Amino acid sequence: MNSPLILELLGLRYKLLWAKTRSRNGRIALFLTGYLLLLLLFVLMAFGGFGAAIAAVRAGKSLAIAQAVLTSLFIQAVISTNILGFGMNNLFNETELRRYPLSAADRALARHITSLLDPFWFLFLLLELGFALGLYGLGAAGFWNSTLAVLLMFLVNYLCARVVAAYIDRLMKRKGGPAILLSLVMLLSILPGALAPLFEKNKALGARVVEHLGFLPSFAAADAMLGGFGAASRGFLLLVFWTAAFALLLIRVEKRPPERRAAAATRLTWESPFDRAGAFFGPALGPFVAHWLCFYARNPRTRTLMLLSLPLTAFLTYSTGHTLGADGLFVAALGTASLATFFGTARIAVNQFGYSGGGFRRYLLLPGDPAGALRAGSYASLIMGAAAIPVLLVAWIALVPPFDPRRIVMLLASALTGLFLFNAAGVWVTLLNPRKGNYDSNFGNDLSLGGNVVVIGSVLCAMLLPRLLHHFAPAAVSPQSWWMLLPLPALAAALYRVSLTAAGPVFTARRERLLALVEGRD
Repeated sequence: MNSPLILELLGLRYKLLWAKTRSRNGRIALFLTGYLLLLLLFVLMAFGGFGAAIAAVRAGKSLAIAQAVLTSLFIQAVISTNILGFGMNNLFNETELRRYPLSAADRALARHITSLLDPFWFLFLLLELGFALGLYGLGAAGFWNSTLAVLLMFLVNYLCARVVAAYIDRLMKRKGGPAILLSLVMLLSILPGALAPLFEKNKALGARVVEHLGFLPSFAAADAMLGGFGAASRGFLLLVFWTAAFALLLIRVEKRPPERRAAAATRLTWESPFDRAGAFFGPALGPFVAHWLCFYARNPRTRTLMLLSLPLTAFLTYSTGHTLGADGLFVAALGTASLATFFGTARIAVNQFGYSGGGFRRYLLLPGDPAGALRAGSYASLIMGAAAIPVLLVAWIALVPPFDPRRIVMLLASALTGLFLFNAAGVWVTLLNPRKGNYDSNFGNDLSLGGNVVVIGSVLCAMLLPRLLHHFAPAAVSPQSWWMLLPLPALAAALYRVSLTAAGPVFTARRERLLALVEGRD
C-alpha cells in the first residue's frame, strides 16, 4: 500500500476544503458547520449517549436496550446517508486518481477513506461512542471492549451503506427499477406498522425473534460491549466477519461492468406530452418549457423521488400526526402537503443550470430572451410539483374520512403556498449560488450551501410550522378558520412572479459566471 501518497491525497482534500472557506459562502458554511457540530456534540453526548446508557442500566436490561439502540443507529445511518447523500460522495473519482502512481487497491482505499472522513459519519460515531462511554462510566461495560466494538460496528455500518447504495444505483439503471424501488420502500414503510399489533398481542413472539437476531452487527456489538468472555469473543468475531463480508461484496459490485442501456430512439417528434404541456406557454416559451419537462423526467433521481414523494408524505403525516392529539393527522398534513409538491424536483429546481454542462451555451445562442430558459425551467418545476396535488387530495378524501370540504381547501392552500415559495427561492439559488453537478448521479448531495439551506429549511418548515401553530395558535389550523389560508397562495404566487421578473436582469448580468461554473472552469 502506498501510504505516503494516500496521506498526501487526504491532506490535499482538506487543503481544498480550507481554500473554499476564503469565499464568503465558505466562511458561512464553516461557521454554521462548526456551530451545528458543537451543538450536536453536546446534545448527542448528553441525551443520545449517556442518557440512553443510564436508562439501560437502571432498568436492569442493559443488553436488550443496547441492542435496540445500536440497531436503530445502524439502520438510521444506512437510510439517512443514502437518502440525503452526505458521507457518500467521492471527492476523487477513479479517473482523477489514475493520474497518480497508485494501484487499483490504493485508489479504492483512497476513495473510501475520503468518504468515510465526512463529518456526517462523525455524528453517528459520536453518538455510538457516547453510548459506549456511558455504559463504561456506569460500570456496565469495559472501556476497551466498548470502544473497539463501536469502531468495528462503525466500519461495518459504512461498508453496508456503500453496498446498499451500489445495488440501488444498479437497480435504477434497469428497466422498471424505479417501480421496484418504490415497492420496496412502501413495503418497508408499511411492514413495521402492520407487525406492531402482532407483537403487542404476543409478547413471547418478540423475544423469540430477538433470539434469532444475534448474528446482526448491532447485536454482535452489544455482546462485545456487555457480554462475558465467551459472548464478547463471539461478538468480535461476528463484527470481523461482517467487515470482511461487506468489503468483499463491495469490491465485487464495483468491479462488475455497468449495465448496458437500451439505444435511445432517434426519431424526432413534436407531439410528446411535454410539447403539449409547453404549448400553453406560447410559441416563444413553449419549446423551452417542453425541454425542461423532458430534462426533469429523464433524470433517474427525479423520477425516483417523484414516485417516493407521496408514500413519504403519507408516512410522515401518519408518524407525526398521531402525537398531536385527536386532530393531529390533519395538522401534520397541512405541512406535509407542501412537502409533496417540491420533494421530487428540489434537486434541479435550486440548481437548474448546474446539470446542463456545456449545453448551457445553447440557451445563450438561441434567438429570443436568454432569461426565458430560466423562467421555463422554473415553470417546468412548478408543473411537475403541481401534478402531485390532485393525487394528494384524492388520497386524503379516500383514506381519511369523514369528508370535510374546509379541510380540502386548507390542504390545497398549503400545498400551493409551499409550491410557489419553494420555486421562488429556487430561482435565486440557481442564479446566486449554483454548483456543477452530475446529472446521472443517483446518490450523493451535490447541492451548494444555498441549495441545502433552501431544501432542508423547507422540509423543516413543512414539518415544524403546523406543530408550532397547533401549540401556540390552534385556531390557525382549525377547519373553522379555513378562510384564513385563502390569501396565502395568492401572496406566494405574487412573490414567485416578482422573483421571476427580477431574476431576468440578474441572469443576463451573471451569464458568463454561470457558464464558467457549469462547464467546470470556475
